Amino acid sequence: MENIGLQDSLLSRFDLLFVMLDIADADHDNLISEHVLRMHRYRNPKEQDGEVLPMGSLVEMLSTENPDNDEVEDTNESIYEKYDPLLHGKSRSKKDQILSTKFMRKYIHIARLMKPKLTQEACDTIADEYSKLRNQDMMDSDVARTQPVTARTLETLIRLASAHAKCRLSFQV
Repeated sequence: MENIGLQDSLLSRFDLLFVMLDIADADHDNLISEHVLRMHRYRNPKEQDGEVLPMGSLVEMLSTENPDNDEVEDTNESIYEKYDPLLHGKSRSKKDQILSTKFMRKYIHIARLMKPKLTQEACDTIADEYSKLRNQDMMDSDVARTQPVTARTLETLIRLASAHAKCRLSFQV
């Protein structure tokens, strides 16, 4: 893989690969720099100043919210972020609804607890798709492939199907 600069044996250990191109574009670069600067200028008042923390297993250590803040939080919180023109800039309108970080944390926590089971239908579908990939790999042998289709690919299909079920908060794949 000359584009990425990693060996095939190392790349095959990843389930998904995303190639991101860094194309120089003044307008796009300007939008990115505005966003990054806004993130640093308009911080949440509850956040503490940044400092290097020792690595530990406590989640509280990684939080930027001040634990000594005695403000009573709304129990009637919205799952969407409130629009803030200073924070969101020109790129977002009031109509856009962005899920709040707090809601996403709860959602991800619940999704991680899910233990979806492979149904027979899912097993058949995964096996069928794996067979198609293998057959396609055999037929297109004259075309240079970046990754061979191996048993590791089958394991990847199972992991991705299970992850999709977790995202849907489903007990079945």
